[in-house]
Amino acid sequence: MHEDPSLVRQKELMLLMTQHQRRIFAYIHALVPSRADAEDILQETSLVIVEKFGSFTPGTDFVAWAFQIAWWRVRAARQKFARAKVVFDDEVLESVAHTAAEMQQEVSERHEALARCLQKLPLRDRDLLLTRYEPGAGVEEAAQRSGRSLEAAYKALARLRKLLFDCVTQQLGSPA
Repeated sequence: MHEDPSLVRQKELMLLMTQHQRRIFAYIHALVPSRADAEDILQETSLVIVEKFGSFTPGTDFVAWAFQIAWWRVRAARQKFARAKVVFDDEVLESVAHTAAEMQQEVSERHEALARCLQKLPLRDRDLLLTRYEPGAGVEEAAQRSGRSLEAAYKALARLRKLLFDCVTQQLGSPA
């Protein structure tokens, strides 16, 4: 029994949106004055992506396609920002959009290198780091969960940050 083609497309859309939503948000946030505005535009962009997904060609660059939709949603929202103290002209906005799109590849590569480096850490150290950077958690909670004193947790985090920085730098500097 074959799966309904429209259901297959819906699953493909959900997978692509789940994989790339952070990148789309980062792109939008580089173009608008506040996080709240970026979140609103991300929602609008997501709706347009859902509406127009039938015109997306599978196998092509989804992120570039989504960035184009986001670009037009940002442009449409610019009237809202006209009351703000700082309003960029179209040339500046296009320049920022271009730079943000170029940076996405580097950010993605850094993110992948960081994930590989995190996997190399002993579980106790990895848990300390991940706990520290959980939303709402701090060093105190990370120390408590890892069974370390607060001072030991600060020292361990400083050492781990340096290890991760060196690991990511090394991975990005050498061919994959």
